[in-house]
Amino acid sequence: MEQPIGIRLPKDMIKRIENLGKSQMEDRSTIIRKLLLVGYLQFIKEEAAQEYIEGKITITEAAKKSNLTVWEMEKYLVEKGYKSEYSIDDLEKELKLLKK
Repeated sequence: MEQPIGIRLPKDMIKRIENLGKSQMEDRSTIIRKLLLVGYLQFIKEEAAQEYIEGKITITEAAKKSNLTVWEMEKYLVEKGYKSEYSIDDLEKELKLLKK
């Protein structure tokens, strides 16, 4: 169920939203809802990536929290400049364990 809320925005921001609404042929409320959703999803993705980098959660947990696949989360981390410390030696050790 939707619930109305009130927020205060600077006049220039309202004007930008209205202009975007005109170009998208949508009303101001719809544009604000879309922008809020996009911002929320981006915020959650950044938060999950930071928690992963800090070692607080696994990459699988970060992907799930962000509503992404593991591959999409890995791609996002690479695009943000994150370099994993996971080495070829680590991979080889894990492969040996899997063979047992």
